[in-house]
Amino acid sequence: MSQDDKYREIIKREMAKLTKPVKLKVFTSLSAKPDGTKIRACMDCDQFMSLLRIYEENSNGLLTINELSIEENPEFAKRYDIQRVPTILFVDDNGDELIRYLAAPQGGEIQPFIQALFTFAGSPNYYEATIKQNLNRISPSTIKVMITNSCPYCPQVVSISNQFALASNGKIRTIVIDIMANPDIGQYYDASGVPYTIINDKKTLVGMVGPNEIIRELIGGNIRVQY
Repeated sequence: MSQDDKYREIIKREMAKLTKPVKLKVFTSLSAKPDGTKIRACMDCDQFMSLLRIYEENSNGLLTINELSIEENPEFAKRYDIQRVPTILFVDDNGDELIRYLAAPQGGEIQPFIQALFTFAGSPNYYEATIKQNLNRISPSTIKVMITNSCPYCPQVVSISNQFALASNGKIRTIVIDIMANPDIGQYYDASGVPYTIINDKKTLVGMVGPNEIIRELIGGNIRVQY
């Protein structure tokens, strides 16, 4: 069995456990030709959507992938400041963006992505109590996690950051960025290694970091975290 087949089997097995409905928005370059057929202009969008359809098709009908075109849905693209495609958004019932993926959920990133899906659908969040207890001390924040799909430590940092965002009632947003697919972003932030985590475009955490380090930076330096 090839590595791709192994990953496909993991997605099938794990998505079959989903018990509650969940929806994702995915922005691509889908557009209609004069004859009515639809094409995606970006090179990665077709492969990206094929991967997401594997998640959707094995979810017992509970995962809905809402593909939005930046060409045909400019108002949504403007609202969520979509600068590149493909982009996955976890958007709550209030229309607030919680998680953004500029990365394909494949390889090591399958598990944190599925975990985020399940939590987004209502499954328990391990960090919810800690985030709730400290939420009044956290300003609206963005966590950017630079990754590659071959990085062994990236999935854990992504998992923590995603769960923080999902527990924060829209106060924390996580952006997961594959710097191999988006090298300009990695170069802009001088991400020489991964995981490379940036809090509010100010504080940089290099390498493997845990929940305590991230939440302390969200609160502000060395302030004691409440549990």
